[in-house]
Amino acid sequence: MILPGTLPLSVIRGIAFDGAILRCADDNVAVTGTLSPNVVGTFVLSGQFSGYDLYILTGAPATFLYYNTTATSYVIARLLTTGALTDYWVPAAPITFPSGTYVAHGANSGTATVDDNTVDLTGFTAKAEVKRVSNAEVVLDLNPSVTNASTGEITIPGISWSDTQDFDFVGTFNWDLVLVDNAGVRSGPYVKGPFNVSDNTTQPANT
Repeated sequence: MILPGTLPLSVIRGIAFDGAILRCADDNVAVTGTLSPNVVGTFVLSGQFSGYDLYILTGAPATFLYYNTTATSYVIARLLTTGALTDYWVPAAPITFPSGTYVAHGANSGTATVDDNTVDLTGFTAKAEVKRVSNAEVVLDLNPSVTNASTGEITIPGISWSDTQDFDFVGTFNWDLVLVDNAGVRSGPYVKGPFNVSDNTTQPANT
């Protein structure tokens, strides 16, 4: 099951829009393995830390699965910090999403397998449009694409500053994302939210 979410997006005319990478996955994360200390179990989504999703193990003592900025990767640890860690698990190569194989460091032992229940999007295409709130007129196609079907990854591409400068609309709009299967059946929306377009004050966009 894909859980729906809300994601506000914004663009300043005359400034490049960076785009976004979305992943279809469960809210909770399962950690398995023969681990010491024992941190096997369900980690529950509990807000954000350092701009990334933070997961906390159900039960005690507190154990965290989070993005550590010093490690530049998701880690499993009993210390929640942006600094260096001593006892923790981390993937061999840095990752910016939870799923993967984590190796032990310090006094920890065992190999942890982390699964955030990603949804395989093989055979699906993604569609996302920005529409006026008042009459549902489409003002912008966000041109999303499934960039990694097996990990449920969808990419909304960036928009160059010269293209945003040419936008002939400003204000707050609505956007959402739906999936379309091989038979043309649409489902969703799975992500939606406000889409704000404003002017660049320092160097006003051309109108």
